[in-house]
Amino acid sequence: MVGLFRTLLIFATVYVIIRFLARYVFPLLLGKFIEKKVSQMQSTASANSSSKQRREGEVTIDKSSGGFKKFSKNTGDYVDFEEIKN
Repeated sequence: MVGLFRTLLIFATVYVIIRFLARYVFPLLLGKFIEKKVSQMQSTASANSSSKQRREGEVTIDKSSGGFKKFSKNTGDYVDFEEIKN
């Protein structure tokens, strides 16, 4: 009987602790995380917009430095094919 009472007391204590964390601590942590991410996104957006000030109608082409895709030997076999005309 003492073991049952101890087990129920442990479950009740864990339940109260989880409820407390879920109600008060987790929202605070989540709010801090969201504020941090929003400020990071705003600073990134302001840096990108200030560095790319262009006149209206101006066209620019940004090329990637990679060029053609290079295949490594671990990606599989490259199969060259020809179209067959009927």
